[in-house]
Amino acid sequence: MAQWNQLQQLETRYLEQLYHLYSDSFPMELRQFLAPWIESQDWAYAANKESHATLVFHNLLGEIDQQYSRFLQENNVLYQHNLRRIKQHLQSKYLEKPMEIARIVARCLWEEQRLLQTATSTTQDGQAAHPTGTVVTEKQQILEHNLQDIRKRVQDMEQKMKMLENLQDDFDFNYKTLKSQGELSQDLNGNSQAAATRQKMAQLEQMLSALDQLRRQIVTEMGGLLTAMDYVQKNLTDEELADWKRRQQIACIGGPPNICLDRLETWITSLAESQLQIRQQIKKLEELQQKVSYKGDPIIQHRPALEEKIVDLFRNLMKSAFVVERQPCMPMHPDRPLVIKTGVQFTTKVRLLVKFPELNYQLKIKVCIDKESGDVAAVRGSRKFNILGTNTKVMNMEESNNGSLSAEFKHLTLREQRCGNGGRTNSDASLIVTEELHLITFETEVYHQGLKIDLE
Repeated sequence: MAQWNQLQQLETRYLEQLYHLYSDSFPMELRQFLAPWIESQDWAYAANKESHATLVFHNLLGEIDQQYSRFLQENNVLYQHNLRRIKQHLQSKYLEKPMEIARIVARCLWEEQRLLQTATSTTQDGQAAHPTGTVVTEKQQILEHNLQDIRKRVQDMEQKMKMLENLQDDFDFNYKTLKSQGELSQDLNGNSQAAATRQKMAQLEQMLSALDQLRRQIVTEMGGLLTAMDYVQKNLTDEELADWKRRQQIACIGGPPNICLDRLETWITSLAESQLQIRQQIKKLEELQQKVSYKGDPIIQHRPALEEKIVDLFRNLMKSAFVVERQPCMPMHPDRPLVIKTGVQFTTKVRLLVKFPELNYQLKIKVCIDKESGDVAAVRGSRKFNILGTNTKVMNMEESNNGSLSAEFKHLTLREQRCGNGGRTNSDASLIVTEELHLITFETEVYHQGLKIDLE
């Protein structure tokens, strides 16, 4: 069943959310009129590829014309009027910015999928499994396609960087050669020499113009690539990873078992690798600029902002990728995760979803409880505890079945801190059974390619 048809069958509370997705930027009427065609297009790819966005936008205008002809035959004056107004609005707003409308449509379709998934996951009818499976598959395809596009664009950028370096080397050689000759023959008064020099100067100016044009093209495309990375990263961290954490929460209170993290790890690792590649390319720009620069050099103008953006993206991705794969649980009571008795061993497992072999055995994880004083103060009357057992471990790929970068703590125990005068407890006899909320924190530091990142 088409996605739009599935949405029409949702309960009123979900339809209200659907209505809020649409505005004049992308009218719901257009979504209704062209539903099958809109769902058949790869809007996520168009949102990151201007040539494809232009093609899809013109095809959209053609589909509007065809639909208008149908309304004309049906003598539907109202729909004719609305469709004509929508087309005029789209042309005036997006004709020069087709990627913008592609981003809007891709976002709407993606939000629709989330809405469908939410609705079907809360439905008690067993038949709800089909739509959910379809939605997840579509979201996975969109993400994987976007990641493939980013990898391709990074590789294309690598080729352009090589072209830039070769062009700059040629320019630098010719410039230094001409400068040397000019210094040696500056006192000579030969017209033929002056004419030859002018010709070489003209060639040098052409090379500088080509060099400047290629530099501007590269910094512009890098900016667009970082925007695409930001878009995909938000989908991964704010949506896919958040959905997984929500499913983990539900599993902890008796819901169905949570799905594994392998696919998310593959996606996040792919994006992190692309980010590190583009960061190296931005560093290469700095090297090239230090060798050859000139007035109005686009590298001087734009490289610092590009460097700051890619570092922020990578830091945030690494921080989001550090997760608790298995919440604290007592082995004797696996059906009661997050409920820990004092003096009883419990296990837990953390994982970094950026799978870099060079980080194997490099990340030392420390476990602590109620790290900030405010964590305990927030719940008045809570006791203070120490974590006993092996509360530091090094992440490695050998202990996990799937080769993930993880650390499993198997023999941790909570013991109450003994208080002095005025404390709650002075002897084991005074202990009472209570339920308290506490926060267990896992900490580590990543040092990678000159960056230090604190993970928690």
